[in-house]
Amino acid sequence: MTGRVWLVGAGPGDVGLITVHGRELLERADVVVYDRLAGAELLTLARTDAELIDVFKAPGRHTLSQEQIHEVLIERARAGKEVVRLKGGDPFIYGRGWEEIEACYLAGVPCEVVPGVSSATGVPTAAGVPLTLRGQASTVSFVTPSVGKGMPDREIPFDAMAKMDTSVVLMGGARLEEVTEGLMAAGREAETPAAAVQEGTLPGERQVRGTLATIAELVHEEGLRSPMVLVVGPGAGLPRLDRNTPAPGFGPLAGRRVVVTRPSRASRQIISKLRALGADVIDSPLIRIEYIEAALPDTRSDHDWMVFTSLHGVEGLLRQLERQGCDSRFFGTSRVAAVGPKTAGFLEKAGIRADLIPEEYRARTLVEAIGAEAARGERVLFPCGTLAVDEVSRGLTSMGLEVQTLHVYETLLEAPTDDALHAFERGVDAVLLYSPSAAKSLAASGVDLDGANIFCVGPTTASAAHKAGLPTATVPDVYGDEGMIESLLESLARD
Repeated sequence: MTGRVWLVGAGPGDVGLITVHGRELLERADVVVYDRLAGAELLTLARTDAELIDVFKAPGRHTLSQEQIHEVLIERARAGKEVVRLKGGDPFIYGRGWEEIEACYLAGVPCEVVPGVSSATGVPTAAGVPLTLRGQASTVSFVTPSVGKGMPDREIPFDAMAKMDTSVVLMGGARLEEVTEGLMAAGREAETPAAAVQEGTLPGERQVRGTLATIAELVHEEGLRSPMVLVVGPGAGLPRLDRNTPAPGFGPLAGRRVVVTRPSRASRQIISKLRALGADVIDSPLIRIEYIEAALPDTRSDHDWMVFTSLHGVEGLLRQLERQGCDSRFFGTSRVAAVGPKTAGFLEKAGIRADLIPEEYRARTLVEAIGAEAARGERVLFPCGTLAVDEVSRGLTSMGLEVQTLHVYETLLEAPTDDALHAFERGVDAVLLYSPSAAKSLAASGVDLDGANIFCVGPTTASAAHKAGLPTATVPDVYGDEGMIESLLESLARD
């Protein structure tokens, strides 16, 4: 039975600006296909068992090509899934939404479009810049200099734009001088008010105002960057009356920049909580997880124990079971140990209840807890990553257990995102690290950490951070997201 695809407009950034219908679809979807302009916080609305597919798209960097995105949508829908394609802004305004709905139509897959608040209107409004003004501005043009990879260059219609009362330019940061000079050459007055807004509707919003002649230089001086909206017209010259200056947010972390380095899927809850506390959160995974094929010993395990120290170990094993046509019966009579309640909860969604969870959520404590209950000679299956810390396998082996390591995923180091690099240039207040690999990646990135507080989820990560030469790290008393937030609040309150 064929499922259905919905192209849902996510709005310009603020999670509260998605439509009610869009939210309802997101909450019930089997699969969510999203990109960087649909923030991680929105993903907290998805079902905990929904498949989340990141098709990260930024200028010059695509995780999947547009054609591959089409294939994903069609394949999942043909499998009977309800698929939400979550797109920044409105799907039909510079969002390639028509290409996606056309691909679904030609493949015989039902597809519907849910409008969203476009950044073309939402960002200026949220920034206090009216696009129309009674008696001064009644016509508006929406333009982008970007034509897309592989498309022939097109001339920007400066003559037509110059005749409009207000011009809104999207995705034009790299050609800002060309746009402003072209408008003036077409007859627009150099003193026409202009405003540029970065990260509109989000806590990290920044804007500069000037004139058509000065705005490009002001943007350069202030270091504004994409995503950015340029508005040229009378509304850009009005005083901001909704608030005097862009507020960084409200709450105990208002105005604080926090970089979260865990893979986005695992970070959505803490990003949502931090933003609710007023923080300007930069989502910049420093590691990437790729699940790999692993040879299972049999269709049914004869191990005495199965040990899981991460969500990825669970996910990797479950994927391999599916590849080999197996299910939860593979676990047989094995006792299952999980490093903490989140890992245990992920197992439970697959119908597997953990028999052992240590009081402290760390590898060493897990090893000690297993050692207290296991007999010498018992066999252990340890699904883990290729960079797994040997603490678990060495510790269990030293207790006389026979450990079989099963690599089900690979951990790859990732460079900071462009957003994160710009944040480090401006200065960040905190960086949250969740693994030794992320600590190594941060140290290798060479970013300026002067003034940044480093928070590590546990002692193992903190030890790796220290060995990598990172500044002194804070380890919360309670390992996990709640402990990280509590430590963050306590530390930044003292600054």
